[in-house]
Amino acid sequence: MSPSKMTSRERVFAAVTMKELPDQLPVTPLLMTRGIREGGVRVDEVLLDGEAMAKAKIKAHQKFGGDVVLAGTDLFTPVENLGAVLDYLPYAQPSLVEHPAPTKEAFYRLKDNYLSKGFDPEKGRLRAIQEEIRTFVKEGWKDTHALATPVGGPITTAQLVTGTDEFFTYLAEDPDYAKEIIELCLDVCKNICRMMFEAGIDVCNILDPFCSCDILPPEMYREFGLPYQQRLFAYIKEIGGIGFTHTCTFTQPIWSDIAANGSLNFNGDMYPGADHTKRAIGDKLSLMGTLSPYSTLTHGTPEDVAREVKKLAVEVGYNGGFVCMPGCDIDWTVPEENMRALIDTCASIKYPIDIEALGDLSNVYLAGHPKHPGMRKISIDDDQRVRMGIKKTQMKKTPEEEVYYNLADAIMEYDGDKVVEWTQKGLELGLTPQQIIFDGLCLGMKMVGDMYERNERFITDMLKSAKTMDKAMPILVPLMEASGLKDGKKETVVMGLVRGNTQDIGKNLVVLMLKANGFNVIDLGKNVNPEEFIKAAEANNAVAIGMSVMTNSSVAYVEKTVKMLKEQGKYNKYLVMTGGAAMNEQLAAQIGIRYGSDANAAVSLVKEHIAANA
Repeated sequence: MSPSKMTSRERVFAAVTMKELPDQLPVTPLLMTRGIREGGVRVDEVLLDGEAMAKAKIKAHQKFGGDVVLAGTDLFTPVENLGAVLDYLPYAQPSLVEHPAPTKEAFYRLKDNYLSKGFDPEKGRLRAIQEEIRTFVKEGWKDTHALATPVGGPITTAQLVTGTDEFFTYLAEDPDYAKEIIELCLDVCKNICRMMFEAGIDVCNILDPFCSCDILPPEMYREFGLPYQQRLFAYIKEIGGIGFTHTCTFTQPIWSDIAANGSLNFNGDMYPGADHTKRAIGDKLSLMGTLSPYSTLTHGTPEDVAREVKKLAVEVGYNGGFVCMPGCDIDWTVPEENMRALIDTCASIKYPIDIEALGDLSNVYLAGHPKHPGMRKISIDDDQRVRMGIKKTQMKKTPEEEVYYNLADAIMEYDGDKVVEWTQKGLELGLTPQQIIFDGLCLGMKMVGDMYERNERFITDMLKSAKTMDKAMPILVPLMEASGLKDGKKETVVMGLVRGNTQDIGKNLVVLMLKANGFNVIDLGKNVNPEEFIKAAEANNAVAIGMSVMTNSSVAYVEKTVKMLKEQGKYNKYLVMTGGAAMNEQLAAQIGIRYGSDANAAVSLVKEHIAANA
């Protein structure tokens, strides 16, 4: 028997609580910055005007439909409340440009001030978001729809307080201090959630992407992420609210932990696939996701969107407990016809689902599946593949191969003493510092990088390997300087995250791998303008400019950089390369630059460029 016709609100809560089947497949279209666009205003014009923001999004929902209405736009509200400086952008989420406590001294000043004065509800955009929620309630949207808002999670906020690189160091070397930062951020998150529920929100979706297994090993999540999530969700339940969990990309090793954190719903990309998530924990809590936001929703056709939605319904939503949603926030540039395809296809799928009526979906793949069009290829070139063959399976090695193997092995094992030992042995054999670095140490870094790309190691492992490699540098650098080779051989690459982007972990990995391969890297950080890329390249006599792009609306800054280089007659002077979630090989070729799918690919591009121009 089919469920009777439900309101959007009834439909969503039926799916989330899993107490009954919804009448049709519920959908959260994530109309935040993309919703504001339909109001005919820019994002930066309304971020501090809650009523204007609500009215812009109301126009979007009246135009497209959808079952969940979202207040706010991003996860930065807790860190902004703690004093972070944000750049409000016209066509995207804000960009964080200044961390509130990049040093321990700054953090303890911040903590002392917070403890003495208490939480300040007037700092940041909190009052504006409350006004937005109250406008939705006043206009009657809570009567018919579920209302939700994003709030940055405790550990994600903590790394924004200090900066990502600094926080990684604290996790590894000063865990008690890292927990002090997370504890303060937890208190801020609690207070913000309380404010949102007081204004009339139904759900706080706790965005905690830093907990991803692409970033933290599962055991670190269980120590630094999960306990604070559990305390936050217990507090939300205590004050009568509902909490959801959002964590991006690869999360399979911690699914059972997420199912026990106290939230009612898990949403995000769910790599290696929402169908796997459904089978693993779909009986314990509801799921929301995971239409590919870039390759399908932004760059696909309406037919691509419809087919992927149907595949999600068949694989994840077949027995309820599922709300269809893009895996992460959608871009300002998502085509109108694709928005309609997402929402209209969901509305057309009724419960109980007639799977045969949805057609042949055998060649449609969910985000996270190796055959999904959005999945990047792992880069391993033939030369590196041969060198990786120097392994334990090869019984007899030359003395030089023995050095290279043991150096690479030491990097893989984070064994600094072993690195020093085999660096000395290599020098005694007559190997040059360059051979030791490029054929031994860098090979180890490449192998760690490949394992990271296969989800076999974590960012923290990459950083430990880099620190292990550093143990050899006090021995090798003086020798290179004495031979006069250091400055002559070290080419410069300029790297940065383009304007409108704040997720710099991928960019940082590229910087790390370039340095590990002997390049001098000028890291311009986040929110970089085209003029800054060109100025830095000129000032440092760079051979390459690398631009990381995480949102489609920021592709315009890459295009502007290329245009300026052409106008200045410098287009052929540099290798211009790009990567990131919003880029792909076709788009890069269209702009006239090179695409690197990962950190190893970026290194290969620079090496190829130098060799071709030697």
